[in-house]
Amino acid sequence: MKNNFIKLAGVLLIIGAVASGVLAWLNDATKERIAMNEAMASMDPAILEAVMPGSVMFNEHEDTDLIEKIKSENEKFINLFTAVDASGNELGKVVRTWSTVKGFNGDMELYVGFTPDGQISGATVISHQETEGLGSRVTLPDFTNQFIGRDGTAVIGESDYDAIAGATMSSKSFLSGINNAIAVYAEYVK
Repeated sequence: MKNNFIKLAGVLLIIGAVASGVLAWLNDATKERIAMNEAMASMDPAILEAVMPGSVMFNEHEDTDLIEKIKSENEKFINLFTAVDASGNELGKVVRTWSTVKGFNGDMELYVGFTPDGQISGATVISHQETEGLGSRVTLPDFTNQFIGRDGTAVIGESDYDAIAGATMSSKSFLSGINNAIAVYAEYVK
């Protein structure tokens, strides 16, 4: 009986090790494709237009040392892009960031665009976990458009924008993402 138990445990250990190895290999083999798919999804024309009107692509910022420096100093920063038009001309910079204040159900992921003269060109929420029909209204242009044209180097205070009634936590979370993007832009990009 004891030998049978040891034999079954050994077989289970081997099966678990093989399954773990296969999963690790699959994860490694598909990580580039997953990253490419995420990047392509973020290049949706509606997103491009909302963040940087006239853009057709967000190219990753070329200075990888700067990206790593920002990531080491700002844990909510995700990436920095250059928005370009159909001719390849630079239209401005785009900061991808998480909110620094949790919304009702968690963090929000945002793109915030900045024109060459330092104004916010647009912002959009890429992912959120807010309540549909209430907190999710922070994704609508009626809310996000109030940040267009704002100074991209000055933090926006809670009294400087119109929060969504009944969705204060969601509004504050969105604002914290905007302000984090402003902080990154003002300190590292401008």
